[in-house]
Amino acid sequence: MNRSQALHDIEHWSGNGELEEATYRYALIIVDLINDAAAEELLHCQTSDDVSAWIRRDALDWQAKLSDEAFAEWFEIGHGKAYGCIEQMLSCIDYDFVLELLLSMRQLD
Repeated sequence: MNRSQALHDIEHWSGNGELEEATYRYALIIVDLINDAAAEELLHCQTSDDVSAWIRRDALDWQAKLSDEAFAEWFEIGHGKAYGCIEQMLSCIDYDFVLELLLSMRQLD
C-alpha cells in the first residue's frame, strides 16, 4: 500500500467511526515515518507488542519535546479532551491495526 492509499484508508475508517482517535493519530504518524531513516526501529516491528513498545517510547519523546499545551492538543489529552492522561490514550490504540498498516506499507520497500 502506498502513502496515498494508506491516508485514504485511514480517513475512510476514521470517518466511519471505525478508529479510536488515538489509533487515528498514530496511524498518521506511522504513514509519515515509514520512509524516514530515523524510524529504523519502527521498521523492525513484527508484532503488536513491538508496535506498542515503539509507540509508548514515541509518545514519551513527543511529550518531552512539546510544550504541555501542544502535546495535549496533538494527542487530545487533558480536561475536556478525548483522553484524561497519556496512559488512557495509549490503552485506546488498536496496535493490531497499526501493525497491519505498517506491514502493508513495508511491502512496497
